[in-house]
Amino acid sequence: MHESEEEAQESLHVEIKNFALQPVYIALSKPARRAYLTTFLLSFASVALFVAAVISYVLFYTSFVPRIGFSREVYLQFDHVYIPSDDKYAGPHPYGIASLRPDIVGVQEYDVSVELVLPRTCDNINAGNFMLELSMYAPAGSKPARNNAIHREMLSDALQPEALVVSRRPAILPFRSRLVDLAYRITGLQWYLLNWRQETDHLAINMFERLEFPKGWRNVPAALKLEVQSKPRLQIYSARVIFRARLKGLRWFMYNHRVMSALVFVGAFWATELVFASAAWALFHRAPAMTPGKRIKSESPAAKIKTELMDEPQLSDTERTFPTTSAQMPLRYTAASPVIKREDDDFQSEVALPLLDADDEDDYDELGKDSGLGTSMDSGYPSRKESVRKRKGRRGALERG
Repeated sequence: MHESEEEAQESLHVEIKNFALQPVYIALSKPARRAYLTTFLLSFASVALFVAAVISYVLFYTSFVPRIGFSREVYLQFDHVYIPSDDKYAGPHPYGIASLRPDIVGVQEYDVSVELVLPRTCDNINAGNFMLELSMYAPAGSKPARNNAIHREMLSDALQPEALVVSRRPAILPFRSRLVDLAYRITGLQWYLLNWRQETDHLAINMFERLEFPKGWRNVPAALKLEVQSKPRLQIYSARVIFRARLKGLRWFMYNHRVMSALVFVGAFWATELVFASAAWALFHRAPAMTPGKRIKSESPAAKIKTELMDEPQLSDTERTFPTTSAQMPLRYTAASPVIKREDDDFQSEVALPLLDADDEDDYDELGKDSGLGTSMDSGYPSRKESVRKRKGRRGALERG
């Protein structure tokens, strides 16, 4: 009774232990470990593909959406200005050249303006109207110019003879009467004394509206030339050409709705990458998973073992005696001797063949019946003993001869 109770308690403890550890066994089983590894690989691949999608969108945004606005500082050249000169590159008016690469792109509309900073001197005020000429030139040769500033003596190498676009616009300093100008200076006198304000005017002149160039780097200008044309001498602090892009279509959407466009394009890139990654994963699992070291060579079904012409059946070489009729000699099997080349004068091999034929004739039964192995028929056929004796005597005579 005590042993049975102890066995029952022990079995109960084992069942409780198995029940308590069953979740652990399931969590550490081979299918569970395989699921953990697969989940980790899929999660890592998803995160890596998401990062790749973000990087792809950033590269696509920077290459597709141009700079919404950029400017080029033009340094005007005053050499030989307003005086005759033998220099064929020197002009009668101040000019400056600047490079446009790589900010300007094709198939994009631009508004172009020129900003001048001039002091309010008597010469500038009395100059009245003057003209601004802005020209844009295509790159010369196979490689566009990349210099930020190009001097006049480099003009023939950097620019083609013909310009892509040319625009001339008028400009003038804003007028102020003497009384207004005096009141303006008196009210702002403290700012002038503190050097927080200067007696300058900023002129902004629109040169192009909705300017667009065809696709292709040869059709996009590589440099610009700004020339200030006026008969009186002008004093100019600085000159700058400002480009403002007019976005439309997909570029407008990507620039004005950056968060939404980022979500849409990153999601599209990520989904595409996941689809192709899933297809690659499926193909990888369907492929035969055989390592090069454990590959088994498969033979064709029709393959046969090569046999030699002189092969003999693998039989036992044990000597045996087979039962025969009482009228025949005992049939014995001896071990096969090595094959010996037969010579032409081998007499015994020639006379042994007729004796075998005679033995076959004696097997014939006159009644057409088999006498049976192991039965005695000597009394019914006395002539057979005589024939056997005759054969033995004939064989002995042949051997003696």
